[in-house]
Amino acid sequence: MRNPVLTTIDLVTEAAQPDDIAEHSPPTLMAQHLRTARQHIALAIESMRLLATLSDDAEWNAQTDHLQQISSFVEDRCALFDLGQRSFLLPDQFQRFSTLLRQRRESAHLSRIELCKRAGLSERTIKNIENALVSPSRDTVVRLLEVAELGLSWTDVLGEPTKQPAESATDSNYNCYIPPGYEPLRMVQQLVRILNGPGGHIEQTYTYLEHRSAIAYMALGHDPAYVARYRAIYPFAELARRIAEECGQTPLKVIALGPGDGNLEVRFVQQLLGEITRPDIELVLFDISQPLLNAAYQHALDTFGEQSPVHTLMMQGNFHDLAMYPQVTYAPAKSRRRRIYTMMGNTLANLDNEPRFFQHCMSHCLPGDFLVLDIRRRQAPLDSGEEAIKKADPAFHKPFPKPLAEWLSTPIRMHCPNLMVCELSYVLQTECPIPGSYSLDAVATVKLNNQAVRRFSMSRAKSYDDALLVQSLARFGWECVLSLPIGPQERAPVAMLLVKRE
Repeated sequence: MRNPVLTTIDLVTEAAQPDDIAEHSPPTLMAQHLRTARQHIALAIESMRLLATLSDDAEWNAQTDHLQQISSFVEDRCALFDLGQRSFLLPDQFQRFSTLLRQRRESAHLSRIELCKRAGLSERTIKNIENALVSPSRDTVVRLLEVAELGLSWTDVLGEPTKQPAESATDSNYNCYIPPGYEPLRMVQQLVRILNGPGGHIEQTYTYLEHRSAIAYMALGHDPAYVARYRAIYPFAELARRIAEECGQTPLKVIALGPGDGNLEVRFVQQLLGEITRPDIELVLFDISQPLLNAAYQHALDTFGEQSPVHTLMMQGNFHDLAMYPQVTYAPAKSRRRRIYTMMGNTLANLDNEPRFFQHCMSHCLPGDFLVLDIRRRQAPLDSGEEAIKKADPAFHKPFPKPLAEWLSTPIRMHCPNLMVCELSYVLQTECPIPGSYSLDAVATVKLNNQAVRRFSMSRAKSYDDALLVQSLARFGWECVLSLPIGPQERAPVAMLLVKRE
């Protein structure tokens, strides 16, 4: 057994190297207890809120507020340890890599000090990896890959992807990856803190994180008027034909970002199956909401069946961190699948900053990768002022849609115990990152029983000028291959774009 006193002294000596802290140091033990504490507090708060709804005793709400204060204190301490960060490698990958690194270093006749100089890392970092004590960050792995004497490749690090036999894919055999660092309880806590504060900006993904919010979102997607006007008329047949022309008989990997209930993505893959002679498609459903992800996965299984050439996977996480997921970003040099990313159902328009997303989150994409987008076209000329935009855009000339209001107000009704009234309206924003675009910001005005009024920005829906959006995408290496109206007219209010990585 290691001497804990010696271990602590050793760590103090290396305090200048934060990445090198050993796994069982006092700070790390505190971090582990903090994680446990905040999970239990989150569960306690949720239970207290449910008890408050079942009782006429106001003391339940008062005591819940005390718990909320404790939760805020714990969250502040968690921030000091940056607990959102996790290992880049999965446990089995790390165990394999730690052994391989030592073997390659010794075969190259390199000492740890020599390797540290070549990689720009500390000796303790190498020692901790080789002894399987601390799993490396992505940056550390990249530096080691650049040491020519080691001869390491991404295949050595991540391992060869394995295929699940078709006969083993049954309805009860779910195939899901939940990455390190995905903490829905913490996200719900943050949402509750914002909604019970003075007002603010709600990140889009938080609006369908929980089950009741997901149910309201699915009801919005199944609204008959919405289905008839948009979902039922997507031009998937023409889109699939063009992709088949570009890709031939190459195996495909369709990565659906934010698929919601999966309806559009499954229909798109169905069209691909009809265009390819020998289809071999991997469908990756990537969403932050567990209820929606599960619904989309089940819909895919029900549609394609057990013996289908479509192999469906689930990934639960935030696609703003897409570059951190090797299951999506890794592409072997030989026999790689052509990747087709999809952002349908207004997903692009919900991003707070599209250029940042393409510059950083999609930086791993390789030449030949595709991206399928649907966009809302701007309804006013480019030189229009705010009044002219409001006059031209039909959203400002009718009541706020009830299904949309039901979805966006659900988190507020769930987590604001003193709520009296919640009203939603559109606010026009013309300062947007993509030239020529403007945003309809869905703002909730919340009135409480103490007469306080709060305003929350719940969701954004941007409208784009086709040509300027295509120019912006080109700056980040994406060429427009196809532009299709969603509807019978050439200038339909919604369009679909197929873009290709140059």
